[in-house]
Amino acid sequence: MSELFYHAPVLLEEVLNLIPHKRDGVYLDATLGGGGHFRAMADRLDEHGVMIGLDRDGEAIAWTRDRLGPMRSRFILEQARFSEIDEVLLRHGIPLLDGILIDLGVSSRQIDAPARGFSYQRNGALDMRMDPSQGISAHELIRNSTVDELADILRTFGEVQRPGRIAAAIKDTGMRHAAMTSMDLRECCARVAGEPMPIALLAKIFQALRIAVNDELGELKRFLSKVLSVLGAGGRLVVISYHSLEDRLVKEYIREQERSCICPPELPQCRCDRTPLLKRITKKAIRPSAAELALNRRSRSARLRAAERTEASR
Repeated sequence: MSELFYHAPVLLEEVLNLIPHKRDGVYLDATLGGGGHFRAMADRLDEHGVMIGLDRDGEAIAWTRDRLGPMRSRFILEQARFSEIDEVLLRHGIPLLDGILIDLGVSSRQIDAPARGFSYQRNGALDMRMDPSQGISAHELIRNSTVDELADILRTFGEVQRPGRIAAAIKDTGMRHAAMTSMDLRECCARVAGEPMPIALLAKIFQALRIAVNDELGELKRFLSKVLSVLGAGGRLVVISYHSLEDRLVKEYIREQERSCICPPELPQCRCDRTPLLKRITKKAIRPSAAELALNRRSRSARLRAAERTEASR
């Protein structure tokens, strides 16, 4: 892996068509990664604008800080989970945002670093933590979980069909190894699924464990529960997701906040007088173009959804 490369920003032009839309606005890149989205958004701001970047991975913060160069706008970089958005803004005296970008994917840097344990193609310690200083590794999760709990992780977060035998093999391997590696995981799954191991199944297994280790869906739910409290009138939320579980949460959240009535269906007429809190900008998920896919195959599963905070709700 080149030391000059961290991650190719996905759907960059599509993001910039949505945010930033005010040159003097305050914007947040809640998943900084290699800083590609962050720098491109900051370039659209003037000297009155503010650009905030968060990432739970301290390496991402250090990488971007070392490569920022001169910027017209004020910028803030902080190692934090994106669910801590309200706490970060409070610390910096920022009441509301004009736009939020959250790119939920794992960065190429994380995938390509064997020591991080995210990839089924590179051998390394089975860690998978986005912040290696917090929580337990994937190997520790395997050792601490029952076979039934592992099967539920595979079924829920990887949508793996009939996961029992695979979960049992993973548990057995985890208990027999003092330091389980990504290749140990791949090989034990192949013994159950058969060779050649279906890559799609292997990807689902690694995805499921990664989601469980980092509590990714719980993190997304906590973040979404705070969006309306930090997004100013006319402010925009842009979310890039990479699998159906994330995308479904985002889609349902936007749909719920668009509702103009939350009365029970048995009532003959609306009595709640509810004002919609968001309005959809993208009618359906935006996918990468053929040109982008040709340059960055890892963008193939990306889906972008965007919504705007309604004026009337503030």
